[in-house]
Amino acid sequence: MKGTIHYCLEEVIVTKHGQEAWDKICEAAGKDKGFSYGTLIRDNIDEVQSIELFVVSANTIGIPLNELFDDFGIHWCVEYSPKLYGVFYRGMVSTKDAILKLDDVHDRVTKHISGAFPPRFKYDWVSETVLEVTYVSDRNLIDLFISLIKGLDQKFGDETEIMKVNEHKISLKFKSTQSTDAKARFENLSLN
Repeated sequence: MKGTIHYCLEEVIVTKHGQEAWDKICEAAGKDKGFSYGTLIRDNIDEVQSIELFVVSANTIGIPLNELFDDFGIHWCVEYSPKLYGVFYRGMVSTKDAILKLDDVHDRVTKHISGAFPPRFKYDWVSETVLEVTYVSDRNLIDLFISLIKGLDQKFGDETEIMKVNEHKISLKFKSTQSTDAKARFENLSLN
């Protein structure tokens, strides 16, 4: 997993719980006090250690793991990734747009960033507003993916109904959809 994930988690902890909480997490994870992932955002970090960092963080600050995932998902989608990876958000005006573009983004990341293995996604439209998404990854982090969708909803002001079907599939019902005309108007405005 890329260090950028770890640095975003560090930002979440420091912002919501303070530097002292991050220092305690570092100690629990076997790192020095004051350690930061800020210089390691492009580095590959062991998958098991990466997942353990989330678990150690939640346990150290005393919150459920899913609550930490939600905090991370919102921070990633609203604050962190738009600053670092803003180009990937071009043309997106809704959570639906972002979800449908995500597999293509992850495909490009895999081809252009050495050692990157982000999850992949398969899409199956059940109806005009219901999309089933299959999460393809050995990481088994579908709950984190769900939290990222919550973050996208916050970023775009949408309200997506999310149902976890199983550990590899979710069902999304898009309540707030952008029309093609609205998307076209947004793209025309952003080009000027």
